[in-house]
This record gives sequence, structure tokens and C-alpha cells, in this order.
Amino acid sequence: MKLEKFFLTLKENRSWLILAIFFFIGGFILTYLSLSQDPEFFTFIEETFQTVLAELEDEVIDISPLQMFFFYFTRNLTAILYISFLGIVLGIPSLFSAIVNGSVLGLLTFQLSRQGVATVPFLLAGIVPHGIFEFPAFFLSVALGLKLGYHVVFPLPNLSRGHTLRKIFGEVFSSLPYIVVLIALAALVEAFITPLFLASYF
Repeated sequence: MKLEKFFLTLKENRSWLILAIFFFIGGFILTYLSLSQDPEFFTFIEETFQTVLAELEDEVIDISPLQMFFFYFTRNLTAILYISFLGIVLGIPSLFSAIVNGSVLGLLTFQLSRQGVATVPFLLAGIVPHGIFEFPAFFLSVALGLKLGYHVVFPLPNLSRGHTLRKIFGEVFSSLPYIVVLIALAALVEAFITPLFLASYF
């Protein structure tokens, strides 16, 4: 019965899900095109990106796959919770997260193509396996965050602002167990399987 309620939540929020995906793809396209047209901008972004990667590498270097799993799981779960609940701030954190994550993927894609790496096979190996689980959790969180932010200003028809927020928070809380499972599966794949797929590139 709970699973049916979850699917009903997905159906009722399909417009918000589409909007979340739209902002993500928009961030990807805008970043890729901007980098293509302005090499100096790419140099600046690349330096920042490499700094972030270096910090991330310091955190995960010399740790076991199990430790890596817990690292990915806690990091992504924290991000998902922020995206969902901080959506109450007019949906701005959720919107920002969708665009930024799309931009990061756009930057990675551009960097790979610039280095002559076979971009599609690399992304299929490095992102798709865990992304199958992570992207649905991410997009649903963004969708609920956007919805929450919108209805802070514009309550649902025939409902007060308080009743509207309780209803949407109810959707967030009822979806969390499924989001947590998706995030856990994504972390397992990213820690144990993705490195095997990417081994031929390094």
C-alpha cells in the first residue's frame, strides 16, 4: 500500500519532476556551450573544478570500498535532505542544486571531449551505473523542494498555507524511505562497481 502511495506521489508531481529535469539539462547545456565559446572561462572553471576534485580525492584516497560506500551515502543523503527541506526558502536551494549539478556534468563532458576521451563510453561507465538509482532520488528531491518553495507563496487551491505545507511535507517524509534506498543502492554501485568500469581509463 505504501509503495502505491509513493507511485501516486510521483504521478501527482510529474510536472515538478519535468521541471527539475529541465533545470538540470539547462545547466548542462548552458555550461557546455559557454565553455565551448570562451576558452578563458574554461581555464578558470577547470582550476576551480580541479581544486574540488583534489579535496574530494584527499577524502576518499586509501579507503576501502566499504568506507567509500558510507562516504558517498552520507554525502548524498545530506545533500538530498537539504534539497528537499530547504526548498521552503522559495525553492531557491533546490533550483540552484539542479542547475549546478547539470553544470558539473556539462563541465565534465566538455573536459573529456577536450582531452580526446571517448565521452559517451566514459559517461556510460562512470555515471550511468549508479546514476540509474541516484538521478531518480535527486530529481524527486528537487521536484518536492521546488513544489514546497512555490506553495509557500501560492497555497494549494482551497487550502490554507499551513495545510498546504503540511501536505507537501507529508509527501517529502513518505518519499524519504524510497529515496534513502535509492541513495544507498547508488552508493553501493559507485563504491564497488563503478571503479571496475572506469579501470580501463586510468
